[in-house]
Amino acid sequence: MIVEVLDIGSNSIKCLIADKREKSFNCLTDIRIPFRLGSYLTKKGYISELGQNKAIYVLNCLQLDIERAYKVEEIIAAGTETFRRASNRKEFVRRIYIQDCLEVKILTPKQEAKLEWKGVLSGLPNPLQPITVFDSGGFSTEIISGRGGHIQSSQSFPLGALQLTKQFVKSDPISTKDYNNLLFYINGVLPVSIVTKDTLIGTGGGALVCACVASRGKIKTPQQAEGYEITVAELQRQIELYKQTDLKQRENIDGMEKERADIMLAAVLLFSALLKKSGKDRFRVSTRGLRHGMLTMPKWYVCPI
Repeated sequence: MIVEVLDIGSNSIKCLIADKREKSFNCLTDIRIPFRLGSYLTKKGYISELGQNKAIYVLNCLQLDIERAYKVEEIIAAGTETFRRASNRKEFVRRIYIQDCLEVKILTPKQEAKLEWKGVLSGLPNPLQPITVFDSGGFSTEIISGRGGHIQSSQSFPLGALQLTKQFVKSDPISTKDYNNLLFYINGVLPVSIVTKDTLIGTGGGALVCACVASRGKIKTPQQAEGYEITVAELQRQIELYKQTDLKQRENIDGMEKERADIMLAAVLLFSALLKKSGKDRFRVSTRGLRHGMLTMPKWYVCPI
């Protein structure tokens, strides 16, 4: 059965098309559209009408393109942190259903963590090993630990590269004052210690771009980034690089994704803080996540929490 999975995140819309079997799936294509839904969340806590209209348009165009290329038999869609924060989320979900014939399930943090976990495990050669996964999106970061294929603990923090950039970065390049405030805030929200002996795995668009920049542009596809190791030293190199350059210069860095050039400083600062608090000197990149996890669940929309 050909299944289309939509992950409507704060920083991007991800679309995975897969041939799903009874106990496995084969990825046919994986598309990511850098549409920042989180940037349309107003100070009053609702998604603006302009943001809703643009999201509906993007989803509609995506549906038309996919329908031309694949004979999709089932569509499943999920919304995450921006939907959870929005006071008008029910109205927005209703508009998407009416205008795009698409039913979006708003995931709880625990549901999101479980699906992220399942998605990352689906790409590991040894999924039973003790691992800790962190997924840093536009508006939130999840930290999930487990072994034997089962989650033992999960935490969600209101920290994301898009939100942090919007809140703290007021100049280009960033000022010393804003940089110190940003770093202080990240360290204040994260727990004092998350020391683990587990293998540490990072997933999400920021981790992928971090790997591409670390490779000096040699990594061209998500598949090439799978399992790539990012060290503390490399994170520090990127932090210094992003601190000293303006947006135009960052866009031209080898391996940089132009659509993420403005938020990568916040992303790598968050990664660096996670490594230091976990007692690790590196993490491995996974290019799998929520959308892959949806495919592993027989009824993902009612996964136990």
